[in-house]
Amino acid sequence: LNEVQLENLLPRTLTSNAESDDCSDDDGNDSAPAKPMSYSEVATTGTALETDESKSKRRKLEEEVRKAETTLQHDMERVGRLVDALQSEFPPMRSCYDTYADLDPSYRTEQWAGEPIYTNYSLWKGTLDYIFYSPAGLSTREVLSLPVEEQLKPGIPNDTFASDHVALVARFDLA
Repeated sequence: LNEVQLENLLPRTLTSNAESDDCSDDDGNDSAPAKPMSYSEVATTGTALETDESKSKRRKLEEEVRKAETTLQHDMERVGRLVDALQSEFPPMRSCYDTYADLDPSYRTEQWAGEPIYTNYSLWKGTLDYIFYSPAGLSTREVLSLPVEEQLKPGIPNDTFASDHVALVARFDLA
């Protein structure tokens, strides 16, 4: 919805008694009829009840939010620079189970073509565990087969598996 459509859907805020056309205050003084304010007008102008103290607190809070956003941006840039430095200094890592679906096609889905679908099978099911290695110095010779899902149902740990994580084991050859 655009702002005009939204304003047409929302009720208007009135500062006078809507049932009375008499625009006099308690002392009998005539005053101009109150103009209805839309929600967007109230949001941009604030309310008449906002005190100087609350305005000051709001401004301080807005300033703290700006500072936090600036700090976050600087931190994200710093992390990016550190990651770039680490990647340039160290060779890339690889997961030894990254082609597991080639060994066991039951682990291949439209969304998941390489790593096991799960290494944790409890209330939450998904891949949490990896064995990373540097392909510059090692090559994977073999990996331990993972249990079929039926063995894990309704969840692990169970009588067969003592942990809620599936065991990952790999044998490597020196490259």
